[in-house]
Amino acid sequence: MTTHWIHVTASWGLTLATFGGLAIAAMLRSRAAAATLKRLDPRGDGRGRDA
Repeated sequence: MTTHWIHVTASWGLTLATFGGLAIAAMLRSRAAAATLKRLDPRGDGRGRDA
């Protein structure tokens, strides 16, 4: 494998790791926001029952 392809492979790996990290961070932020909204919901306990 030439140096060029080593750099190409490393670049793709770094790109995938970066976007994977961003996706995981977005998922965690979304879960935290959903939990906060559920906790602050003034309509009751959030079990989906009609009041």
